[in-house]
Amino acid sequence: MKITIDELRRSAAPVKRLVLTAAEGSLYTAEVSTDDGRYSICDAHGAILCFRSQLDAKRLFKGMGISDTRLVHHSAYGEMIGLSEDRVEPLEVQLLNPDQDLS
Repeated sequence: MKITIDELRRSAAPVKRLVLTAAEGSLYTAEVSTDDGRYSICDAHGAILCFRSQLDAKRLFKGMGISDTRLVHHSAYGEMIGLSEDRVEPLEVQLLNPDQDLS
């Protein structure tokens, strides 16, 4: 499901987890988990928002009291060099939460 940042701020359900997914070309997308479900962050037209850095993405979520922030990176390295196309578990790293990040 999709949600805009304004809808998320008006929602009564607190954000439990913020997941930033690294995509091609140093682009990141954001997904949040609440008691109501998981949502991709989109603009007013329903297009998924893309960010140029994890810090750029986290700025939107400052002041929301998020207590779990993760960076997820899927690698296509094996496939690119001709190895098996079997699914490889993505790298997942815990990050500072938006309210803790002083940048």
